[in-house]
Amino acid sequence: MLLNKFFINVSIRVTFIALSCVILGIVLQHLDRGYYYTLAGIVFLIVMQTLLLVNQVNKTNTDLDKFFSSVQDHDSSVRFSKETNNSSFDKLHNKMNSVNTIIQNARIETERTSRFLQSVVDHVDAGLLSFDMNGRVKIYNRAARRYLNVQQTGQFSSMQTKNDELFRIISNIKPGQDILHKMKIDNTLQSVLIKAAELTFEDNDIKLITFQDITSELEKKELDSWQKIIRVLTHEIMNSTSPITSLTSVISGYFKNKDNEDPVLPVEINQQIISKTLSGLDTIEETGKGLLDFVDKYRSLTFLPKPDPGRFTIDSLFRRCILLMESNIPDSIKIFSSVYPEDISLEADYSQIEQVLINLIKNAEEALSGKKDGIINLKAFFADDCTLIQIEDNGIGIPGDIIEDIFVPFYTTKTHGSGIGLSLSKQIMQNHNGTISVNSAPNKGSRFTLKF
Repeated sequence: MLLNKFFINVSIRVTFIALSCVILGIVLQHLDRGYYYTLAGIVFLIVMQTLLLVNQVNKTNTDLDKFFSSVQDHDSSVRFSKETNNSSFDKLHNKMNSVNTIIQNARIETERTSRFLQSVVDHVDAGLLSFDMNGRVKIYNRAARRYLNVQQTGQFSSMQTKNDELFRIISNIKPGQDILHKMKIDNTLQSVLIKAAELTFEDNDIKLITFQDITSELEKKELDSWQKIIRVLTHEIMNSTSPITSLTSVISGYFKNKDNEDPVLPVEINQQIISKTLSGLDTIEETGKGLLDFVDKYRSLTFLPKPDPGRFTIDSLFRRCILLMESNIPDSIKIFSSVYPEDISLEADYSQIEQVLINLIKNAEEALSGKKDGIINLKAFFADDCTLIQIEDNGIGIPGDIIEDIFVPFYTTKTHGSGIGLSLSKQIMQNHNGTISVNSAPNKGSRFTLKF
């Protein structure tokens, strides 16, 4: 509407100027009659109309330039006069003032929202730090200041002088990676989990770092693990020492008088007592060997060698494991393998990962015992920037009440099981900075996942 009025106003002025020029042309043709004053009046009129037109256009341009400059400079306080004796300019100024008011209200609302979000971020227990690829810090909340011991910062590089080790971790951590870092906070050693993510905001790559104190959670897990191990150790030791104690008491009774506890005379020792004594001693020996074997297995867990990494393809690992196991697996169980893409490789200790796979294949075979159509699937693929290896079976599955304990050392539900296979596999994966997990349900099979 305003543009239409401006166009009409300018058009009228241009029309009058054009008419004045036409009249000027006619007057010039009759100068011989002495129309000099008329000529001067027309020229003056044309000049005045032209000046008024230029003035109106310049005033409009000046107001627009002032308006857009204020918008560009984020200055919404600029106001334009509402009374100019020109209805077009009055309405234009009213519109500009309205737009400035809208921008000002939007900026106030944005600032209010920003402060609210900053307040929320500051009250989050986890430390938050974000910076762009040029090192400019975007988010830096109160918890992050506590971890980094830097009050205010505009550049990420300024944090290096306070904590060089933590600065190096933050600089090198990759998106999706978790690092557990022990550090002193308020003179107390705490375990801080550091995570990284990468975001894109307004065509800028932003690195987001989170810090979370998990000391109490680790202590609870550690206590729970110790309690589980102690229960297993107590159970195993009691099972071994109880028969020894009982047999020792029985054998001792063979050589003591029932009345006064004095040793029996040699003549009272017959062949039956000797036979029972030898049988009892054999049992004590076997129980002692079992206890020694248990201790030796425990030592194998605590003295696991460090991985000797090398590059190998998962397809070759699968083929070797199948070759090693197929002669011991009954015909009723079929093993299949699939690797996608086919050239997936790992940087790991070949023998240790092979040991993990063989142990899981053995467990799958036992879960398929007595099943006519048993299937074991070995799979490898990429997911979430990680390499995954899965061992699936369609066996009896794992009951929900024991699935949390299957990785506890020496925990087993098998009659002749040692209970160290899965715990050893978990330790091997942890030494490779990986994880092992299980998904299972009774009578629906099990799936173990190795994540590298």
